[in-house]
Amino acid sequence: MTDDNNNEQNPFEQIFGMLFGANGPGSGQGDDKNSSGMPQGFPIDPAMMSTIMSQMQGLFGQGADPQAQAVSIAQKAVPTPDPSVSEDAERATTDAFRLAELWLAEATDFSVANRNARPLRRADWVKETMPGWQKFVLPIKENMSSALTDTLESQVPAEMKGILAGASSMFGSMSDSMFAMQIGQAVGALSESVLTGTEVGLPLLPHDTAVVVEQNVETFASEIDVDVSEVRIYLAAQELAHLALFERAPWLSAQVETALTRYAQGLKVDTSQIEDMASNIDPSNISDLSDNIRQGLFNPPTTDDQKKALTSLENLLAVIAGWVDVVVYESCKHLPGRDQIREALRRRRATAGPAEKTFSTLVGLQFNPRRLRDAAALFGYLETQGGAEARDQVFSHPDLLPTTQDLDDPLGYSERRQAEWTNESSIDEALSRILAEGLDGAGGSDAESTDGSEDSASDDTESTDDSSDDR
Repeated sequence: MTDDNNNEQNPFEQIFGMLFGANGPGSGQGDDKNSSGMPQGFPIDPAMMSTIMSQMQGLFGQGADPQAQAVSIAQKAVPTPDPSVSEDAERATTDAFRLAELWLAEATDFSVANRNARPLRRADWVKETMPGWQKFVLPIKENMSSALTDTLESQVPAEMKGILAGASSMFGSMSDSMFAMQIGQAVGALSESVLTGTEVGLPLLPHDTAVVVEQNVETFASEIDVDVSEVRIYLAAQELAHLALFERAPWLSAQVETALTRYAQGLKVDTSQIEDMASNIDPSNISDLSDNIRQGLFNPPTTDDQKKALTSLENLLAVIAGWVDVVVYESCKHLPGRDQIREALRRRRATAGPAEKTFSTLVGLQFNPRRLRDAAALFGYLETQGGAEARDQVFSHPDLLPTTQDLDDPLGYSERRQAEWTNESSIDEALSRILAEGLDGAGGSDAESTDGSEDSASDDTESTDDSSDDR
């Protein structure tokens, strides 16, 4: 924001001035007044105002259903070609899931049966996962809408407040529409490379629905030079393992939503970006205004609290991916190419590709658990010490969920949990401790606990940023 004492306009004064008067086209001198006493430029009258507002509402899609709008935009953004799934591919996928189900049943007691398994086109993946995406990004959408409306109301020039009275609902609706455009473009871009329904580590589909994106599976198999039938089986096992884990520990989804909510609470409108775009707006072309606002508002600065929330999310996704990595690798021991497939998938998760970078830029989130290898090392160690039961026991209670400290020191996990675990611990108490972790520098000071878990939460929070960046 600029300093009024330096006779500089804030960005919204620039935008509205260009649209409605001050220093706008036809103003001549900035101090000239028209017959109504308002700055010259575009004459301010109800008919003109109504026309401009209607144009803006039309451009931002006000009145349209945001979910349907997001799906439409995403499907238009799906890379081509996106061919239909052949009958041979459907049969091969069905067989791959059947075999993966049998192998997983030998590696874990988590239920992997009775899933509706099928291959999808990219456009179908977009359509079917969009409700899940919108559920998880809802806190971001709501907080961005509030931030935009509050900023507009506080910075609109005084002479415009009367004209724009009651426009808050319109701006809120436009914000929702803009976010639908953003998430649509992001998911559409992601469809180019995503392999399964749960690859990003989120339960985007119902627990009884298992899918692979056929075109991307074939491309991936070709890139790593492994027979596509082996890749299908390995990916089918990954998809089933993810679904089984989210079904066995439903509070994992709540944890992801909590991290996203904490991230969203810190969202603010970056007025510096709006200020930069204000000088380039052509008031005669309102469509440019819509494009500039979308680009300027949905790339907010990242605060310290947001960084903590994102680190918590990253670690949580790493724990989920680490368990799946170990279980699937064990279950697919009969595949000759399992080592090559595993390493290729690990690289995909640890390094954001073009599609993931596009998603991160448009929505502000990264779904790349860089600490996957650390989490896999933890679960591998537990498996060697106590077998599959000890490995899977981690997800029997939120208190047992590995922290950053556990990822740093897998060998000390069991000792720390034995010291913290009590039979009296409840699900609500554990969730309170995890929710509090990372909220502030004290970490978990408000959680109701007497077993010392607060100290480990604090240590976890304080070491999060450094330990994550080292990997």
